[in-house]
Amino acid sequence: MAETNLTEEDINRVRPTVRVSGKASDGVTRLLSSMRMEESEGGMSSLELRLLNAARFEDGEVELAFEDEATIRHGVEIAVYAGDELSPQEIFRGLVTGLEGTFEVGVAPELFVLAEDALQRARLSRRTRVIEDARIDSIAKELASRIGLDPAVKGFTESLGTQVQLDETDLAFLRRMLAARDGDVQVVGKELHVSPRKDVRRGVLELMLGRTLRRARVTADLAHQVTEVTVGGWDAVAGRRVEGSGTGTNLGPGAGRRGSALLEAAVGARIEHLRDVPATTDDEARAIAEASFDRRARRFVCVDATAEGNPALRVGTHVRLIGLGPRFDNTYVVVRAQHRFDVERGYEIDFEAECAFLGGP
Repeated sequence: MAETNLTEEDINRVRPTVRVSGKASDGVTRLLSSMRMEESEGGMSSLELRLLNAARFEDGEVELAFEDEATIRHGVEIAVYAGDELSPQEIFRGLVTGLEGTFEVGVAPELFVLAEDALQRARLSRRTRVIEDARIDSIAKELASRIGLDPAVKGFTESLGTQVQLDETDLAFLRRMLAARDGDVQVVGKELHVSPRKDVRRGVLELMLGRTLRRARVTADLAHQVTEVTVGGWDAVAGRRVEGSGTGTNLGPGAGRRGSALLEAAVGARIEHLRDVPATTDDEARAIAEASFDRRARRFVCVDATAEGNPALRVGTHVRLIGLGPRFDNTYVVVRAQHRFDVERGYEIDFEAECAFLGGP
């Protein structure tokens, strides 16, 4: 499908709208020349707004538009909405953490506004503590309360025994706990979402090449696939070895041939053994092995693509890709998304997605 030049009407129709301190900011929205919002698995989304920093005031003078800090300043809450101009959806909410100005003779000055979501507080607080009878749901709820979010936690109620947060940030500690149990954390609006990856499903979209899907590069690589993951640990109290294994339990969306099966047929069995992991029971060792195997398996088929702007295309969204041929047409889960807007290309999304299955030839 041939590309056509965007008209000013097209640009205005997809232009993101900005709210500052909970109120629509027509000035910021009008002077916005580009936007970039990036999110990935594990939480922590970031925002960059590029603003024309010049405006004509009532006295007719052209001056810097945002120097009085009445609207844009460090620490102010900022939210960005995208999509249909009649019913835009929030894609980012956070605090302004950085301001950058560019100045050049003969060129209008610009202001870059940098922001991070609420998890920025969790990446700044570093602590050492011992938690007896630790549970991920309790750790997540405590963190949500500390950073001013409402907890939305699914599962993770089992005890992990005694856990140590040793000179780690709160975000790094929660991510480490979730990685061992194949979980994910995201900020969604004013909520902290924590759930097993198998339950992360922020909607379903169908993207067709030449229509809503503008480009795609898909790689099915056996280099990091294995047929089994085994884990060995030590129960210091009982003085015995603990062990567990994983061969695939939560492989995510899609259908077809698994990477482990293709690997065994092509080059033979390959077992990955993890030693010296913090596992003190067989159940804990098995959970760590399963999480490690599933992470590898889901990365078997990876897609790097660009789609037409859609605020529903987020980390955790299941996307059905069509037009890539029988081998690569499948349902993938989005693991990274970069929403971007500029006055030349309009609203587009670069995203990465993965699938544990390869379709037929």
